[in-house]
Amino acid sequence: MSTDASEKKTSRKGPSRSEESRSAILEATRAELAESGWRTFSVDSVAKRASASKQTIYRWWPSIGAMCVDAALALVPDSPDGGRDPQERIAALIVPLEAAARTGNGHAVLRGALMAAADDQHAGEAWRAWMNRDVRQPMRMVLAELAAKRVIRRDFDLDEVIEQLLGPLWHRICVLRAPVKEGYCVQQARYALRVYSTI
Repeated sequence: MSTDASEKKTSRKGPSRSEESRSAILEATRAELAESGWRTFSVDSVAKRASASKQTIYRWWPSIGAMCVDAALALVPDSPDGGRDPQERIAALIVPLEAAARTGNGHAVLRGALMAAADDQHAGEAWRAWMNRDVRQPMRMVLAELAAKRVIRRDFDLDEVIEQLLGPLWHRICVLRAPVKEGYCVQQARYALRVYSTI
């Protein structure tokens, strides 16, 4: 009986320690991205900060860029309920990115992750998969529904509207290298509805 109990305790500790180590590595990755950026990113520094081995890092992620994307996406909260209001429904899908950019050095972490996604194949695949699943596809559905209800016009490309919604956010983070002001994404949703309104 005591042997079984000890085995169960051991089996519970393993995954728990692994998750703690993974969280520590992602936190260290965010700190390194905020301080050094992607182009001068140091895996050695991450390993030291997280008290983890580089072998563990390379075992858990297909590339350092993919680890950077994971670290940044961990800052992005779930989308809030947009309700029925068209502006709130559109904004709800991009507000989480604003929230991540406004969390501590989130804008610097997101900038580093975007640069990693541009440079590294695995990072790019991870970023695009998340973007398609959590932003682009839900946004396409919302815009298509609003067009079907004639809230907005139907004579436009859905993907272009999405790019217009997200482009200013990426420009502010990557080019201006500036934090994102509160309400930025709600403002972009308001502009989009004004431009594509049927009125």
